[in-house]
Amino acid sequence: MAFRDYRDLLRQMENDMQRFSEEAFLGFLDPPSGVHRFWQPSADVHETHNGIVIKMELAGVTADGINVSLSADGRRLTVAGVRAERHEERAERTHCHQLEIYFGPFERTFAIHPEVDIERENISATLKDGFLTILLPRRPRQPMTSRSIPIEVQE
Repeated sequence: MAFRDYRDLLRQMENDMQRFSEEAFLGFLDPPSGVHRFWQPSADVHETHNGIVIKMELAGVTADGINVSLSADGRRLTVAGVRAERHEERAERTHCHQLEIYFGPFERTFAIHPEVDIERENISATLKDGFLTILLPRRPRQPMTSRSIPIEVQE
């Protein structure tokens, strides 16, 4: 059990370092898609017996500011949107001592493993307490059965 916790901790550290590196270079490089992404919200992705759960930290983002889409091949889920800063709040600032909250557009794309078969029609997303939770239910596997194929006789 301790070994699993240690591996999970290392995996989380690796993911954080990758995300921090990407965020650091976003200001210097333009993304290839031409869309400027200033920040990427933190996310947890895990599997259950019933499917995949994606939980994103989106404090201050309203539901109408979020777009969740699944690619045509069902292998990529994209969450895009914008966290808007009220103009009044920005206008009242006279001096900034510390600014750590990102505002503006965001986008995250999650790859879905090819061996996971998702029920496209039953995907759900809920926004509660600043967290967006997306449930991608797993399609039940059909039992493999043999089948007799009739032979058509042509004359």
